[in-house]
Amino acid sequence: MNLSEIRLHTPQTLNEALELSVKIKEARFLAGGTDLLVDIKQGLLAAKDIISLQEIKELKGIKKKNKEIRLGALVTPNDILSDSLINRYIPALADAARSMASTQIRAVATIGGNISSAVPSADLPPPLIAAEASVKLQGLESSRKVSLSEFFRGPRETVCKIGELLTFILIPLLPPGTGISYLKFTLREANALAVASVASRVTLKDGKINRAAIVLGAVAPTPIMALRASEFLINREPSQSTFEKAALLAKEEGEPISDIRGSIWYRKELISVLTRRTLSEALERAQRKNRKEK
Repeated sequence: MNLSEIRLHTPQTLNEALELSVKIKEARFLAGGTDLLVDIKQGLLAAKDIISLQEIKELKGIKKKNKEIRLGALVTPNDILSDSLINRYIPALADAARSMASTQIRAVATIGGNISSAVPSADLPPPLIAAEASVKLQGLESSRKVSLSEFFRGPRETVCKIGELLTFILIPLLPPGTGISYLKFTLREANALAVASVASRVTLKDGKINRAAIVLGAVAPTPIMALRASEFLINREPSQSTFEKAALLAKEEGEPISDIRGSIWYRKELISVLTRRTLSEALERAQRKNRKEK
């Protein structure tokens, strides 16, 4: 489809955008456009009408309120990288943003688009799930809050209904002694999708792991929590041997496929390596926070 054939709508408010989506049911929302416009040009998606969200100021910005950090859906990876709240409370999200694509794409892509596109290799969902983030889905007459871990149904498929728009990402402030780490492996440095990625979270209490989460990306139809590996860590003293055992469990919980970027065996090995490394870094961050909070 030729992009010149598309009708572009530019509402100034969220309510106007939602009214348009009800009126033009086949319309697509556009945030940064780094996924949507490429899909249209490649013929993967047909859209005669596009509703641009760029003029809606209320969907921009990062704020701390009521013991949570709220990110508007139009926040870009560059916004995340430079934000003091993110770098203070959840630096793993900044790490994930830094690993995304090129400098040019990081300037225009959005967190709402990265999540809503539901691409299994997306960078931002794993650390957000590890942080127990949720999303606000807004319709014209109602809204709902959905845990990000329950938002994805499959590749490019979410629980978002027709007429609903992902408007905000909500991250609860992490408990004391919590660290999160995110790492991914790619075949080249620039513009590369993850072959496998892992986000790990560790919360320390009285010298033991009180809470833990290991989230796998790019090795299943959606980002998934390695439940057995995460539960294995609870009430254990953190150590490299403990992390190695958790990594072996996580390795078996992935559901990778073989493709041009890597085999099932290769991706499972990557899960093991990335899990060990992210757990070690998450532990360091948790210990650093403990020292600062004393």
